[in-house]
Amino acid sequence: MFKQNLIKYLRPKSFRQILMYLIIALMGIGVFLTRYDAPLYSQHIVGVVESTTQQSKQKTTDQFNNVDYSITQILKIKILNGARHGQTVRVQNNYFKSGGLNQAYRPGQQLFLNHEAGNDISIIGQKRDTLVALMAWITISLLLILMRLPGLLTLISVLVNVGLLYIAIKLDLNITNINVVLLFSGIGILMSFVTLSLALGWNKKMAITLGATLISSVAALIIANIVMSLTHQRGLEFELMDYITQLPQPIFLAEAFLAALGAIMDASTDIVATQFEVQEAHPEISRRKLFNAGLGVGRSIMGALTSVLFLIFISETFAMSLLYLRNGNTWGYTIEINMVLGMVQTIIAGIGIVLAVPIASGLAAFFAHDKEVVK
Repeated sequence: MFKQNLIKYLRPKSFRQILMYLIIALMGIGVFLTRYDAPLYSQHIVGVVESTTQQSKQKTTDQFNNVDYSITQILKIKILNGARHGQTVRVQNNYFKSGGLNQAYRPGQQLFLNHEAGNDISIIGQKRDTLVALMAWITISLLLILMRLPGLLTLISVLVNVGLLYIAIKLDLNITNINVVLLFSGIGILMSFVTLSLALGWNKKMAITLGATLISSVAALIIANIVMSLTHQRGLEFELMDYITQLPQPIFLAEAFLAALGAIMDASTDIVATQFEVQEAHPEISRRKLFNAGLGVGRSIMGALTSVLFLIFISETFAMSLLYLRNGNTWGYTIEINMVLGMVQTIIAGIGIVLAVPIASGLAAFFAHDKEVVK
């Protein structure tokens, strides 16, 4: 039964669906062709590994009894572009088995190469455009095939938001002494507006969700600022932020705002959408009961959303934290160096999610409770 329903759902029923499948197929062909796009690269030499030979293998042990192996392999590489197209070269690759800083290469992999002084060739890294294109194609295909118009709107939303973020970064780089918090907060508001407009349409439901999202996000940021001011930011080592070339505190707050915005918008959307459905099913329901319905939804989802944010943060810091612990550092030092700032950002987002529950429920109960129900 499930198989029959799936086939029926996927079977094209209109010219638009046939065109969609055709576009997806052409994109798939494009992904395949990235395997042969070496002539398009002009700044770097592209080569394909034809064979590998292990030349040496040496065991190394550090003072903490961590064991690794230093391996040297000789790669036979065929050059695929440039003046030396078609030539075969041999390149030495030194790597550690742990793969922390470098990697082994296998036959069939394509590499970016650098032409050094004389005729020496060195390895820059692996060419991964085919893998990236394949993952993007799978994501886009699933969105379009399974979700169709909502999936297309999701793709448009992502592209517009990427463009807005790019504009914000360019403004930050080109304008001296710009207020980073206001800049990225403003961009975040625009991103929320675009996302909700495409997802919900221009209606009362979208306006209530946007209002609840922004109020909760700004309130969480204000609370964080107050707490940080009262505690004089003790325990927050902003200088440990990676690649910071300007004041780190505003960058930290901007990161926290953007990180919280998505989760708060998710919570607000679920709450408001449920209240509108309840209002539509029971037009006679009171505002208090509608408010309590929103609170019930919020209580059921805020724990899961906060956990998702925490797990994302843990996945970002797990590898580096494990490296610190394996090299004799204490748990306290490892957490301070790698985790404290991320934990604080997760807490700020959690505060925003908690605030979004009564705010979204209250706004929806007040504005949705009338004779006109927006579908």
